Amino acid sequence: MRRYETVIIVPADLSDDDIITLIDRYKAIVSNHKGLVVKVEKWGKRKLAYEIRKHNKGFYMLIDFAGQSAVVAELERNLKIDDKILKFMTVKKNDKVVLADIEKEIAAASPTAVVAEVEIKNIEIATGSPAEAIKPAESKIEEVQEGGE
Repeated sequence: MRRYETVIIVPADLSDDDIITLIDRYKAIVSNHKGLVVKVEKWGKRKLAYEIRKHNKGFYMLIDFAGQSAVVAELERNLKIDDKILKFMTVKKNDKVVLADIEKEIAAASPTAVVAEVEIKNIEIATGSPAEAIKPAESKIEEVQEGGE
């Protein structure tokens, strides 16, 4: 079993439902070919370095998974024929992976996301809004830029 990452770029004007549908579809392809999805990250909308199919902006996402080379072949075959995909690139991270290590990583990643979400909610409750929590940090940045400590 090997570890891979696939970065996918779709048009920025796709709806959230379409993006979630795409992610679910490609996660299912990995799972159906005896692969294991470690994580999926939505990187968001960004300006493209160059125009692709008349699009200047794209929505980036990353799928981190483990599996055999057949998983990559099938995933890339589907990505090539999907009209919603502007670009994609798959990179091999590790040649050999232990399944137990991957399961630990998946288990460790899940509570972190929940804790971060709870901390954000607590900041919102304590300050009234997330913007209030950011203001003290912004004033410190301005002081440093002006030469103060």
